[in-house]
Amino acid sequence: MQPNGSILELCQVVRDIDGAVAHWTQVLGAGPFFVFDVPVLPGQIYRGAPTEVSMRVAFGFSGGLLIELLQQTSPGASVFTEMLDDKGEGYHHVMMRGDYDAGVARLGGQGFDMAFSGQMPSGERFCLFDTRVGNGGYVELMELSPAMEESLQRMHRAHLAWDGTTNPARTMAELAEFAA
Repeated sequence: MQPNGSILELCQVVRDIDGAVAHWTQVLGAGPFFVFDVPVLPGQIYRGAPTEVSMRVAFGFSGGLLIELLQQTSPGASVFTEMLDDKGEGYHHVMMRGDYDAGVARLGGQGFDMAFSGQMPSGERFCLFDTRVGNGGYVELMELSPAMEESLQRMHRAHLAWDGTTNPARTMAELAEFAA
């Protein structure tokens, strides 16, 4: 896994997650992708106000880099529609590996605004800082619990074992096959 301070994930915002999975697997060789629906998560804040964003996401590795494909499924403004409306599909954010509170202090201290935040059902906090002025996208920070780290390791094992064609889109339940 990536060391602290490095980029763990690259996220692409898309309008058609099935088409994006097909592109990333067939053209770029990433995958397989684990696809699932994310309901409105607790405590979501968008640009200082409560919001309700749901999405469909797919996670798969390309070498040691986690690729996230994200399609918003709820109506309304968000950091995801900001990018889709401004530039269309494509690069949205990177996620940094490291201590959540230290990352928030560092990015906030550099003058970047926290544009979106919330928490996972299991309690891990996440946020996206608007860093478009410097990198054309956002930077995500997330608390990575041992359970989340195990899921990442299973996805990476699936990537290493994948033949490049069989079952490119999978359910999260299929991660159980890749336990250590």
